[in-house]
Amino acid sequence: MKYYNYLVNETNDVINYINEELDIDIVTKQNPDKIRNELYDRLFNEDSVTGNASGSYTMNSTTAEEYLVTNWSLLKEAVNELNPDFNAIEAGAEACDVLIRCYLLDEAIDLALKRLL
Repeated sequence: MKYYNYLVNETNDVINYINEELDIDIVTKQNPDKIRNELYDRLFNEDSVTGNASGSYTMNSTTAEEYLVTNWSLLKEAVNELNPDFNAIEAGAEACDVLIRCYLLDEAIDLALKRLL
């Protein structure tokens, strides 16, 4: 089984979003805290980054399950931090995948901005 690195993949998704949807010159001229907050607000519900708008990033439960196989401790962290009442079994793999992506969003934005700026 291949390890899926959520943070690396989500950081790349953030970079792709910035490159495709934003003017990088404007991004670099903004206050770093302001751009982080704006990106967080936009990307939290961006399916291409978190999947939170539709409830699925992968649009495929089998793929979401494959991503989770080596990331159970990360899911536990995300549940503890964001939603202690979250029931992974009832919610399903795609919801678990989205929860992890939402949990890592701040860190992925920071890493993306460091690489781009």
